[in-house]
Amino acid sequence: MEQRKPSVYLFFGEDVISIDRAVSDLKSRIGDPSTIDLNFLELDGRSASIEQIETASRTMPFIAERRLTVLNHPVAFMKSEGIREKALSLLENLPESSAIVLAEHRPLQSPQDRRKGKIHWLQRWAVSMEGRAFSREYPIPNLQVWLVERARKLEGEIEPIAAHRLVELIGNDVHLAEQELRKLLTYVNYQRAITERDVVELTTALPEGGIFDFVDALGNRDQKKAVTEFHRLMMDNDVQSIFRMIVRQFRLLVQSREIIDHQGGETEITNLLKVHPFVGQKLSRQARQFSQQQLDSIFHRLLEIESGLKTGKIGIDLSIDLLIAEIR
Repeated sequence: MEQRKPSVYLFFGEDVISIDRAVSDLKSRIGDPSTIDLNFLELDGRSASIEQIETASRTMPFIAERRLTVLNHPVAFMKSEGIREKALSLLENLPESSAIVLAEHRPLQSPQDRRKGKIHWLQRWAVSMEGRAFSREYPIPNLQVWLVERARKLEGEIEPIAAHRLVELIGNDVHLAEQELRKLLTYVNYQRAITERDVVELTTALPEGGIFDFVDALGNRDQKKAVTEFHRLMMDNDVQSIFRMIVRQFRLLVQSREIIDHQGGETEITNLLKVHPFVGQKLSRQARQFSQQQLDSIFHRLLEIESGLKTGKIGIDLSIDLLIAEIR
């Protein structure tokens, strides 16, 4: 007898590239390519209703074995006890014709809870489902090792010393690492290994000072200065790199705010996030300018902008200007 496939997939962590790939892989296995979009639905947990999820889960697939629904930000969706109870009951009783992905693009545990070995309630629930749910965390990888392995998968090569230098220049950001690696592989035409010299000549260290000024302006609700700082950054730097740096900065601020809310300070931020003490000091100060809810909202808005960029309907500069205008 064939074992039943999981009906719920819980993907979480900071390596959003890997999470997106995992979702894409599940989507590609729905059935015939011509009917995939008819059997796929993506919802935002911050605005979706329990009725939408229930309707999606009960709808029969069209010429396919199963329908797939992706619920982004499931923790935000199940923030109230009543909704959580209804949602988990629904997930526990999904028909075999339906599968749901719960995609949380950040760690489920705070750094303090992780150190204490505490497991988030959603992950604990997934484990209790005994094969009906699949849970996987996608943490930020060792980027130096990841770059070497990723280059091979892309049918190219990067020397370890070059990978080390690239990480020094761009920081611990998977999206930006992928972008820079592809640029470098194109430069060497996939004909030879990327060298340290290639990295130094083609990759510019990102302007952290300018990013701090930009975030300070946002934290002070100085929209005019924030717009000025953002456009100043874009004058001398690749706009994609600037955008990724902003996303990275707010990811660090979200984590820093969590550490602060658990009675941590500059030292804990520096050690847990593995940043320079100067950066840890800046993060500690800036994180206090926002509430956790504000930081979560900005960070998820940035991810939405990134997703929207794939359609080509709106540029990064206008998207960031609109985001700045939204912050009060």
